[in-house]
Amino acid sequence: MNSCQEMDQNRSRADEFLRRKLGWLPARIALAIMAWFGFVNLYMVRINLSVAIVAMVKRNASADGAVACDSGLEVGGGFLTTDRNDTSILASENEVYDVSSSTANLQDEEGEMVWDETTQGIVLGAFFYGYSLTQIIGGRMAELYGTKMVYGICILAGGISAFLSPVMARWHYGALIALRVIQGMFQGVSWPSMHACIARWIPPIERPRFIAIVYLASTLSSAMTLPLCGIIIDNHGWASQFYVMGALSLLWCCFWFALMYDSPDQHPRISDEELQYIKKALEESGTDKGSSKGIPWRQMSKSVPVWAILVACTGNGWGISLLFAQLPTYMKNVLGFSIKSNGALSAVPFLCRYIGGILWSSFSAWLINRSYLTVRMTRRIFGAISLWGPGAMILGVSFAGCDAKLAITLLCLALFLNGATTTSGLVNHTDIAPNFAGTLLGLDNTLGAMIAFIVPIVTGVMTDGQQTLEAWQRVFWICVPIYFLTAIFFIIFVSTDVQPWNDVDSMESSSSESAKSSRDTKGAVEKVLVKQ
Repeated sequence: MNSCQEMDQNRSRADEFLRRKLGWLPARIALAIMAWFGFVNLYMVRINLSVAIVAMVKRNASADGAVACDSGLEVGGGFLTTDRNDTSILASENEVYDVSSSTANLQDEEGEMVWDETTQGIVLGAFFYGYSLTQIIGGRMAELYGTKMVYGICILAGGISAFLSPVMARWHYGALIALRVIQGMFQGVSWPSMHACIARWIPPIERPRFIAIVYLASTLSSAMTLPLCGIIIDNHGWASQFYVMGALSLLWCCFWFALMYDSPDQHPRISDEELQYIKKALEESGTDKGSSKGIPWRQMSKSVPVWAILVACTGNGWGISLLFAQLPTYMKNVLGFSIKSNGALSAVPFLCRYIGGILWSSFSAWLINRSYLTVRMTRRIFGAISLWGPGAMILGVSFAGCDAKLAITLLCLALFLNGATTTSGLVNHTDIAPNFAGTLLGLDNTLGAMIAFIVPIVTGVMTDGQQTLEAWQRVFWICVPIYFLTAIFFIIFVSTDVQPWNDVDSMESSSSESAKSSRDTKGAVEKVLVKQ
C-alpha cells in the first residue's frame, strides 16, 4: 500500500469517527465555529501592535510625560486615577502601582524605540498598505479554488509574522514596516474569501447572523486581545505577546486544514437533510457555479447598488479605522490610562460592537420572517443606524472633554450601533451578486484598506507633538460629516435585487441571442429589398 492510499484510509477513518461523535452538529455550524476562531486569531496578530506600541515607544519628549486630563475612572473594583501628582495609578484590593517605585521599569518599557508620532502612525498603518493589494485577488481565488487554502494560508502567514515582529522592530522600524506590509498582503484575502464561502454554504436568511457571529469575532477578538496584551506586556514585556498570538494562530491552522471543506457537496459528514436545505436555498438566491467565466467589471462599474456599498464602506471604514488603530493611544495620552488598564478599557467598545452585531442581525431576521419589513427596507434602516449612530456618538466624545466615564460610554454606544452593519452594507454583496460576493467584498475592502492606512497618518500628523483634547477633537470632527453623507447615499441607492451580471452565462447567452436575432432581422430585410 502506497503512502497516498494510506493517507486516504486514515482520512476516511477520521471522518467516520467524527461522524459518530459530531453527527448531531450541523456542518454549517461546525464551519461557523472554525471560522469564528479563525477571525479571532486573524485580528489578534493584526491589532496587537496597537497596544504593544504604547509599551515599545518612548513618550514624546515635548509632552514631558504629561497627560491632557486630570480625572478618574473606576475599573474592575478599583479606582483608576489619571492625576499625574497622585502616588498610585491603579489602586485595588490586591495591587497598587506606585509611581515612585516603578519609574525605572516604566522608562524601560517605553524607552526601547525612539519613534515620533508620525513614525508610529506609519508603522500602525503599514499593515494596510499590503492589505489593500490582495482583497480582490483573495475574493476571486476563493470563488475559483475554494476558501480552505486561501483562508488557511492567510492565518498561517499571520502567525509566522507575529513571531518575526519583535526581531524586525528591534532591528529597524523600516523592517517592521516591511513585515507588516507582507502580513497585510497575506491577510487581505481573509474577508473576501470567507464571503465566497458563505455564498456557497449559508442560506440567505442566515447570512446576517452568520456575519455578525463569525465576522464580528474580529471585534470580539479586539475585546479579548487588548486586555490580554496589556496583561502579558505588564508581566513579561511587549515582545512576549507577539509569540503568544503567533502560537495560537498556528494551532488553529492544524484544525482548519483537517476539517474544512469548500462546499456542502464535498463534506463527508453532512446529513442529506441539511445538504438539500442548503442547495435549495442557494438555488433560489441565484447562487451557482458560473463565476468561472470571468468578472464583469464593466457592468459592475456601472452598477449603482455596487457604488452604494462602496460609499457606505467609506464612512464605516474611516470611523472603525480610527478606533481600531488609535483608541489605545487616545486612552493613554489624553485620558491618561496606564498600559494595563488601557488594554482593558480599549476592549470594552469592541465587545459592545460584537453584542450589537448579533442583536441587530437577529432583530432584522425577525422583522423579515414576520413580514414586517422587506429585505431592502431592513438594509436601509440598519444602514442608517450603523453610520448615523456612531457619527452622533463620536461627536459627543469630542465634547466629553476629560469626563472619562462619558467618553467610554459614548464609544461603547458608537460601536454597539455600528454592529448594525452586519445586516446592511456588510451582507449586501451577497444580495446583489452571490456569485461574485468574494470579489465585491474584495473591492469593498480594498477601498476600506486605503482609508485605513490614511487614517493613522492623518491622526499622527494632527496630533504630532500636541497630545491635547483640542487636537483630538479635530480628529473626531472629521468622522461626523463622512458618516452622515455616506449614510444618505446608501439609503437612497441600496438594492437587494440580484443584478443581471451575476449570471455570466445567462448574460452572454442573452447577448448572443440578441445578436443572432439582430442578424436574422437584418437578413430578412435584405431579402425583401432584393425581391423588390
